[in-house]
Amino acid sequence: MNIFFILISATLYAASFPKFDWWWLAFISLAPFFWALDNADSGFKNFVYGILWGVGHALGMGHWVFFTLLNHYEVPFAKSVLFFFLCVIFPVVILYSAFAVVYRFLHQNHLFFYALVVPSLWVLAEFLKSLFSFLIPWGAIAYALVPFTAFIQIADIAGGYGVMFLAVAVNSLFVYAIKQFNFSPSRRISQYEHPDHDQGQDSGNNHQGSAFNAVFAMGLVVLFVAGPPVYGSYRLGQIEKMAADEFKAGNSVPAVLVQGNFSTKERWSGMGFYQRIKSYLELSGSAALEPQKKISGEPFDPAGKPDTSATRRVIVWPETILNSSSQVNDALFVEIMRYIGKNTLLISGGLKTDHEQDAVYNSAYFISGAGRLLRYDKHILLPYAETSPLIDLLDTYYNAPAEFKPGQTPVSIDAPGGMAGTSICFEILYSGFIRQAVKDGAVYLVNISNDSWFGDSPMPYIHLNAARLRAIENRRFLLRASNSGISAVIAPTGEIAARSGLFTKERVDGEFVNMDQLSFYTRHGNLVLAGAALALVMALIRVVVRKE
Repeated sequence: MNIFFILISATLYAASFPKFDWWWLAFISLAPFFWALDNADSGFKNFVYGILWGVGHALGMGHWVFFTLLNHYEVPFAKSVLFFFLCVIFPVVILYSAFAVVYRFLHQNHLFFYALVVPSLWVLAEFLKSLFSFLIPWGAIAYALVPFTAFIQIADIAGGYGVMFLAVAVNSLFVYAIKQFNFSPSRRISQYEHPDHDQGQDSGNNHQGSAFNAVFAMGLVVLFVAGPPVYGSYRLGQIEKMAADEFKAGNSVPAVLVQGNFSTKERWSGMGFYQRIKSYLELSGSAALEPQKKISGEPFDPAGKPDTSATRRVIVWPETILNSSSQVNDALFVEIMRYIGKNTLLISGGLKTDHEQDAVYNSAYFISGAGRLLRYDKHILLPYAETSPLIDLLDTYYNAPAEFKPGQTPVSIDAPGGMAGTSICFEILYSGFIRQAVKDGAVYLVNISNDSWFGDSPMPYIHLNAARLRAIENRRFLLRASNSGISAVIAPTGEIAARSGLFTKERVDGEFVNMDQLSFYTRHGNLVLAGAALALVMALIRVVVRKE
């Protein structure tokens, strides 16, 4: 029966995310797993249950990786199976089996354990994913709750980990409440309970005490679920008014997100580079060049006059568009600058090759029509695709570099029009990284990505939800351009102001304003993690004292 509960839990957990988008399941999906851990009669069974949940979690949330290996990287079937087991299932199994063992060690049949210790343990386990390169924080339960708009606004105080804490606490409190009605005066004394616990009191008093505990636990559930939306509704009004005032004052900036939807083979085949650039420029709506002028790879006549009539705007292209190191040169940048016009900033993904250090960087170029060129180099590299933390199971894909070097550039770029907090692809999953960019002065956020290799899986939607959560945490507009979607202009409330489809060739037009106020979360960071660590220390002390 416990195994059944674990399978149900992993299934419900995955269903709370897109594409099912049954976000309300986030408040109950972990309860069957915790129930199974509570009812295990040995430490070994807890360990096994943790393994089973980890496998179910990996299959439910990461099954797309296997098909990506086959269809995107064209890895042979046997090698794909080996990669999926070693790099997807195995790390997750280690994490959640350790969680299950520590859960048993710290367990006490007390409200403190279910309301504070369990969510603290879960949050810290999830935090470990951000510390080790082979553990990617894609499946954080806070991303499932992003559609619950009023609830998620509390992230500007507590961050995504705070949202996660509340969701997990609700799950564990449900387990505690149900256990109170499973009381029998003749039941076996659990090893988790104090040996001096009085089992001789009359059943009426026991039932009354259990009922009170259950009601109190459900009261906390109501508080944890209904409290944040009260705050969220208030903050939504505040932030929307702040943004509206900036728009009314004429401080808005037009934004153009270009989604070329070129296949990976097209992008890395080494053919058609200039044709793709021309396509992106045309989609960008640039009109600085006369129709007869073509993208040729050669600079325009120096005597030519750059266009200065374009309105101030920001154009964003996806990741690794300028990806041919032999053709990305000063001549190309000059040509692009002339095309976009003096008052336009183009942010495009590309490669930067450092021949002296024999290094390649995954970069974002900030190309100003006024003649400035800046660059951000990706700091956090995708394991196995951009770097090999443990083993190298993926072969070189066409002309794509086999390995990149981590960047050292500032995360907040002093671009024309305002400091821009920059991230490339899955860097958006790291809340502390994005927070640092805003703390360093970013007045808007930019995320460029290539999600085509996710296929039509939940991941493009989860990636979008992660970007929405980062916008809420830091109260910034966020411009997200992805090669195949989903590209979006995201407001500081997490609402999507404009967006593209998935696997479509299109441009997204929107507008944004710079914002400079710092949220509580941006100023103080993940205080929830410190509180979670303190709760675990207190739980450990309680266990030690009881054993003595």
